[in-house]
Amino acid sequence: MKRLQRRVGAATKVAAGAAAVCLLLAGCAYPPNGNGAVASSTLRIGFGLTPGTTPEIGIRQAARNLALEGLVTVWRDGRTRANLAESWALIANPLAWRIHLRKSARFHDGTPVDAGIIREILRVQLPRALGPASEDVADIKALSDRDLELTLRRASPFPMERLDDAVIQKPEPAVPGVTPIAIGTGPFAIVSQGGKEIEMRANESFYDGRPLIDRVIIKPYDSVRAAWADLLRGEVDMVYEVGVDALDSLEASSAIKTFTFQRGYAFLMLLNTHQPYLADPGLRRTLNEAIDREALARDALRGHGAPAEGPVWPRHWAYSAELPRFSFRPRPVLAHGRLRLKCLFVELSHERLAIMIQRQLREVGVDLELEAVSTAEEVTTRMAKGDFDAVLADYREGPNLARPYLLWHTGSPNNYGRYSNARVDAALDSIRHATGDDSYRAGVAAFQRAMIDDPPAIFITWRERARAVSTRFAVPPDPDTDVLTSIHRWRPVAAAPAGGQD
Repeated sequence: MKRLQRRVGAATKVAAGAAAVCLLLAGCAYPPNGNGAVASSTLRIGFGLTPGTTPEIGIRQAARNLALEGLVTVWRDGRTRANLAESWALIANPLAWRIHLRKSARFHDGTPVDAGIIREILRVQLPRALGPASEDVADIKALSDRDLELTLRRASPFPMERLDDAVIQKPEPAVPGVTPIAIGTGPFAIVSQGGKEIEMRANESFYDGRPLIDRVIIKPYDSVRAAWADLLRGEVDMVYEVGVDALDSLEASSAIKTFTFQRGYAFLMLLNTHQPYLADPGLRRTLNEAIDREALARDALRGHGAPAEGPVWPRHWAYSAELPRFSFRPRPVLAHGRLRLKCLFVELSHERLAIMIQRQLREVGVDLELEAVSTAEEVTTRMAKGDFDAVLADYREGPNLARPYLLWHTGSPNNYGRYSNARVDAALDSIRHATGDDSYRAGVAAFQRAMIDDPPAIFITWRERARAVSTRFAVPPDPDTDVLTSIHRWRPVAAAPAGGQD
């Protein structure tokens, strides 16, 4: 085994050296576009840091998102689509998910994606991704170089739904004091991360076709505002994530296109149901009915959000608009007196939303004190101790039901508010063990009804994310989808005037 590790380590160094040589030889000799003009083949991405995020954490995560993939992708309708896994099927004997890998998939260092490597990765990552639902997986086997089998104790769609969260990264020996470069299978490979910037090169053997962009540079900025200012000046070609306050400025420029898409994240005000004054489900329903979600999406998020009228992602294939939902019906929360609550929040970008919620709740007799907390770790610690009334944050509620399971099922790892309801547990378990679309749909309906009756949070808005790209790059249109999913098909076009506004 040690000899094998030495050989792998040596191969990695050789691959890294070869990549460095490629950088030196590549130069600027790019082929002309259809108009005969020479196009730049380097995409420069500005990454604006949010409070509490270090450059290392921020841009390295952005680079990992381009370099690493999962076996599957969960689409906006909650359905699972192929990535590294080419196909899969649920078989009866033994009860198992059979997964077939792509023949052409390779890691960035040229190593084939082998079922044996994937098995070891899944044995580590899948239990974390599934939480208590990992009990449904009895074993993971490699049947051949390209075939895996997840043997089940009970039928469950969750193992396949959570494979998107099991990131396929080639295992490498740890070196003390050295942050290893992540070797994955994505469209771009990380070749340098030692300085302030991260440099990536096109994956020549990407199974969906070599990217049309040769190189990606990710550069950190002290703020999102600083990043998009450089985008307007033409000094970067893309802002990784744009705040809603910047969208109006960017959309006014003819040299920039903005791309928005709704994410499976919802702004929630998580409530401590163990506080005596928040234990009554009726009071928590009244708090939900005091929220004008349309106004918050329009004014606090400047139109870049949608009302969250319940816990289920409304674009999910099993969701029905006929299910009960929260509506805006403000009335006094208490018959006598006022309710006093303290709400924690960690991101300064959430303050505007928090202030508008504070005003709406004031109208129904709730005095909401806002407390900005410096780090997410402090919030987590206080929640673990029960030292909170409410926490405003964006929580992953979609696009599938495996994620709400981790947030609301009793004892699940992401159940930060220690919420417990037998009806909610039963509904989530019925989704977890659904044997077809009909039983899955019935479980979703039961879950929505139980959560509306006994809400553990104030549901506010679904979050929208925006990215901005210079018109120096042609981006394939795919409405309401993250444009980064198609970055390997982006095409550099003729040089355009830098920055400027109409």
